[in-house]
Amino acid sequence: MAGAQGPGPSDLSSGHVGVMRIVLARHGRPAWDFRTPIPGHALWEWLRGEGEAPLDASSRPSAELEQLSKEARCLVASPLRRSRDSARLLAPTTSPLVDPCFREAELPSAIRSGLRLRPEMWALLARTAWFCGWSAGVESFKGARERAATAASVLTGHAEEAGAVVLVGHGLMNILIARRLRAAGWRGPRFPSPQYWTFGSYERAAA
Repeated sequence: MAGAQGPGPSDLSSGHVGVMRIVLARHGRPAWDFRTPIPGHALWEWLRGEGEAPLDASSRPSAELEQLSKEARCLVASPLRRSRDSARLLAPTTSPLVDPCFREAELPSAIRSGLRLRPEMWALLARTAWFCGWSAGVESFKGARERAATAASVLTGHAEEAGAVVLVGHGLMNILIARRLRAAGWRGPRFPSPQYWTFGSYERAAA
């Protein structure tokens, strides 16, 4: 089950006067094979399959996150399927605002190795290299940080209009967005949990 970080669910959904709130939630687990070893050169194909996979029906969000999403005056998602499907599951009667600035930072996958490792290991190696400057045709770490700054500004604008906003986003991008929110004076966890269906909440006094 998912866990919360920051103010309690009832506080977030009630919307205290003079306080804006942003909830950064991670999408649900895709129904994809994360265990079978693959060669390094197959990482791109594996990532494509993960991106097209539906959600794993056995992985469910917490009642708290469902409540927050249904009561939010603004629900936002990235264009990636796992984000859109998660938003639809959380709030079936709400049409989320879909914005590409919230999509996950891509993994570089131009790996030629035939060595077989579990996909999560290849992903970890690729992400580590990405942090060190290897982007191999995808958005760079610097570019992702700049996009996170834009995403934080967009969320702030929604919060100023709606009072509270829920983003159904992605693990790493949520962390980068949280960093920008905290730098702008929002109070909340330094690192929102990267686990599926977890969320972190951020507060700031309304202008």
